[in-house]
Amino acid sequence: MISIKGLHKFFNKGKNNEIHVINDINLELEDHGMTAIFGKSGCGKTTLLNVIGGLDSFAEGAISIDGNSIAKGTDDVRNAYIGYIFQNYNLNTSETCYENVADALRLCGMRDEEEIERRVIAALSAVDMERYKKRTPDTLSGGQMQRIAIARAIVKNPRIILADEPTGNLDEANTVMIMDLLKAISKEHLVLLVTHEANLVDYYCDTVIELSDGRVENVRKNASAMGYSARSKNDIWLGELQHETVEVGGAKIDLFGNVPETPISLRIVNSGGKLYLEVNTDKVQILDPSSEVKLREGSYEEAAKRDGEEKSIDMSALPSLKGEKFGKLFSFSSSVKSGYRDGYKSKKRGGKLLRRVMTLFAAVMVFMSAVFGGSIGDVIKAKRSYNHNVFYVYTDEQISAKLNAAAKDPATGIDYLRLYAHVPTGDEEIAFSAPVFESFNAGYDADTFWIHAVFFGTELIGDAALIAGSMQTVNPSDIIITKKVADDIIESSSLGYIEEYSDLIGLISPIFKVDGRFPSVSAVIDSEESAVYVSDIALAKQLSGALPLSRTSLGSESGVQINDGEAILVIRTRNESVEYPSIGDEVSIQGKLFTVTDVREHSFDYFEYLTKRGIKKYDNAWDYLTEVYNETCEPVEKENYDALSEFIASHYCDFFDYYYSEFDAFLETYYYFEPGDSNLWLYNEKGVKAVKYVYAPHGMEYYTAMLFKEANGRYPTQDELYNMEHANPHEDMQKFWQLYEQEYYSTEHYYNFVDNSYMVSDADFVALSKQMGETHASAKQGFWYDSDYYYGAGSCYTIIHSSDPAATSAWLDSNLNIDTGNEYLPAIVSPDDIFALVLAENRESIITGIVTMCVMIVLLSVCMYFIMRSALMNRIKEVGIYRAIGVSKKNLTFRFFIESAVLTVLTVLVGFLLTSAFIYGCLSLSQLVESVLYYPIWMAGAILALLIFISLFFGTLPIRSLLRKTPSEILAKYDI
Repeated sequence: MISIKGLHKFFNKGKNNEIHVINDINLELEDHGMTAIFGKSGCGKTTLLNVIGGLDSFAEGAISIDGNSIAKGTDDVRNAYIGYIFQNYNLNTSETCYENVADALRLCGMRDEEEIERRVIAALSAVDMERYKKRTPDTLSGGQMQRIAIARAIVKNPRIILADEPTGNLDEANTVMIMDLLKAISKEHLVLLVTHEANLVDYYCDTVIELSDGRVENVRKNASAMGYSARSKNDIWLGELQHETVEVGGAKIDLFGNVPETPISLRIVNSGGKLYLEVNTDKVQILDPSSEVKLREGSYEEAAKRDGEEKSIDMSALPSLKGEKFGKLFSFSSSVKSGYRDGYKSKKRGGKLLRRVMTLFAAVMVFMSAVFGGSIGDVIKAKRSYNHNVFYVYTDEQISAKLNAAAKDPATGIDYLRLYAHVPTGDEEIAFSAPVFESFNAGYDADTFWIHAVFFGTELIGDAALIAGSMQTVNPSDIIITKKVADDIIESSSLGYIEEYSDLIGLISPIFKVDGRFPSVSAVIDSEESAVYVSDIALAKQLSGALPLSRTSLGSESGVQINDGEAILVIRTRNESVEYPSIGDEVSIQGKLFTVTDVREHSFDYFEYLTKRGIKKYDNAWDYLTEVYNETCEPVEKENYDALSEFIASHYCDFFDYYYSEFDAFLETYYYFEPGDSNLWLYNEKGVKAVKYVYAPHGMEYYTAMLFKEANGRYPTQDELYNMEHANPHEDMQKFWQLYEQEYYSTEHYYNFVDNSYMVSDADFVALSKQMGETHASAKQGFWYDSDYYYGAGSCYTIIHSSDPAATSAWLDSNLNIDTGNEYLPAIVSPDDIFALVLAENRESIITGIVTMCVMIVLLSVCMYFIMRSALMNRIKEVGIYRAIGVSKKNLTFRFFIESAVLTVLTVLVGFLLTSAFIYGCLSLSQLVESVLYYPIWMAGAILALLIFISLFFGTLPIRSLLRKTPSEILAKYDI
């Protein structure tokens, strides 16, 4: 039945205190009879029994039961073949006696409750304990508990019963009773008994295995093992006492024992079908079937002789059991119930502390995550705060030519490019704000929202779907944003009325002006790119003001229509070192050839203006009016000086009309080629005529005369004019100046020309914003400084939009070899580089936040582990019992996992929900809280998952660690 070959086991192997507790044991045990493992204390008896029963491991050798190795599928073999009886009973005191016995059947896979009940009752009856089935073991005596343990061992009718010192804690009478039961069982089963009591071995055991220092010293047969009789103090043998019988009416009274010294008065009353007894002494004990004291017929000697011959136990009601799914005792529902009962409803102080700590654990975790989660938010924002389709390339003439050629090849992925005016450190910060009273006035205030995006021309929109607004006509002052940009604006907006995409229509972007107005959002399109689309003209204007590689401007803005490929040279100041082209010459501007159709040279000197146009005028009133007098008067009067003086005095103001007849044209021309003067802007754009009197050499006189004429229908005479207080034209301009000042300072007119310039067509102006190349000296700008970085003339960056970033990156790496000549100027900035740049700005706060969160998680996890470990300490004996009776590691882990899950739901989940609700409530009340707390929905889900993981992992880690030990190690080391 049991085969043991070459068995070895060590304690503290490899150490100085190594013990060879089992030393090369070889045994073959039969399938029935009682076999004793006998020897002195410390010889290895219990260890050998535990190894045979699968409660302990061994180092070498093999043990097989009915051909099945105990080392493989230990729990299955134990549950199928072995019933274990322990010295300390190992009964679960939280269950009834019935449940303790039923557990053995459930561990064999039996689920039929009717069959379980039948077999349990039969097993309890076999050991005379059926009437105690509803009690818990801690209400029984030692002998009764051991009989329950025997019932548990035999209920599945195993072929082997292992008994480790089963009578070690019993008195003599109970010892005999238990040994008699085991002896009866051994008639059909193998009972393997460990004991150090020689008399029990001699009286009961058929085979004796004598151990010494872990070795088998002798195996002997014991033919005289007939059992042992011990008289119980609770048994009264009636055959050994005097007996007298008294009959009175229908009552028969038997008196056993000596006649009492004091006569007994006994009354028997039969009334209403009930019998009442009255005895005149208080030394009376009523015996019923549950009493410990038993009345026995006959004498002790006769009964002992008879029992020795007929002693047996009825196992007919317990047929052999063929089990399946061994080792599974706990189901999902039972684990949920036990988790709720033991983990949540427990009133133990430690249990309450555990629940409070776990709830607080969740609350602290959620709150700290929201506080330090901003670091994770920075990483996510960094990943979302740039356009993943944009490259920045340091550009000179040769690189620009290559890029423009590559843009025509679909294989490169490049579908758009333009020059860029700054050293790239991430995509541009673009402001959006609500318009102020629909006026021209707007600025950066509390209602301004900043987002990161890239400006592109509207040509790149393609067939993107419209979400809000309109794109039927796109004006130069319109801007179109993507859904990604719209989401960023809505998220960052502090205005309560900005919630939907439609609410964004009309928002102003006060970055630059188009036609004197800030551009405004006209449409939202479906795209996940961080992009803002504006007209190509608007982009080119913005670039021309920020990147003066050449001096060019729009002819259309100066009222001059110019054909593509043509240019008008406007010279304000000549540079002797530059050779200026003439009309008809060709010049190269940024690699594009232009034909010069006109050369205009302007000065603020009015007289010079007239001279260059071949216009001759007298520059004083006396000469001019003398000529007029001579042409209009009679010849006789020509020599009359007094008449001439009178004529001049009366027609003095006519000189102004004569001399300044070309002044309006002069001012208009001067304005378009000499911007930066708000007075001229008012004169040309707003029609404030008083402006021209500011520039006239005799402006005050002229303005005073004009006002007199408007009031009187004639000009004043010279005397009248001299006697008048001269009017100030600035007073007439004041109201216009106050009204339009800001509009003037924000308009493109203010930036058009600072020096000599070439006026070109709209199409050429846009083309020059996308390429670099050879530039004629007359169109070149000087050096340009941006922040702390120095650019030489003829170099900048190019923004590239790619439809295939991988293809574009590969093309750039293989076709461009760029040396910027400056360690602070990157050659190529890819989307990944931008992410690294943006991330670097927040690296310190991100690292600090992540490290803090990790430390917090570690500390709280360690806390959780020790709390759960402390809670397990009170249940280690329970775990040891379950493992000893055959519950598998997997099933025990499952039970603790479900219990931890129940406890997690009732504590951690509650703490999580309450704290999350509090945080979201705070976030909804104030935008200021968003700068302190970062707690999006995805983070809440991640924190919940992490909390559940920590709770379940560290909630089951102690039991998983404990279950690494063998059942005997758990019982020996942690028997508390």
